[in-house]
Amino acid sequence: MAVSTVPQPTRSLEDLRHEQLMSVEEWSKHLDMTEQTYRRLLADPQSVRPATKRRAREVLDVTPYEIREFYPMASATRAAAAVTAYRRGNAEGWIATDPDTGEQTGEIFDGQSNLMEGQYGAAVNLGACRIQPAGMATQASDE
Repeated sequence: MAVSTVPQPTRSLEDLRHEQLMSVEEWSKHLDMTEQTYRRLLADPQSVRPATKRRAREVLDVTPYEIREFYPMASATRAAAAVTAYRRGNAEGWIATDPDTGEQTGEIFDGQSNLMEGQYGAAVNLGACRIQPAGMATQASDE
């Protein structure tokens, strides 16, 4: 049987609780935390101690990337770099890349997916193309 390489969406602890047909009280006990801590985890995950989140992850046997409340927050530096890249891409254009090879297709799109320049003209369907800011095509990632 082939293993799927399609990434699964990040889910919430509430999704899992509802699937198990458990009350908040039952679910928080199952996760080895108080109801108050569970509710705080839902409302503000960063306010809950890492050890508490690790213990709950162990109970559920999940990675931090599978559950929204456990997903690590990006550093302020990383978030600022992402915002800068998006703004730059929208201003200068986005380079389309082939989703299978990662090679550039030679097309540049604006922030609304309109072709700015490229070999196929204005009737291009983005389909599964990935895009990156035009000015960042040759720059290496710092993280």
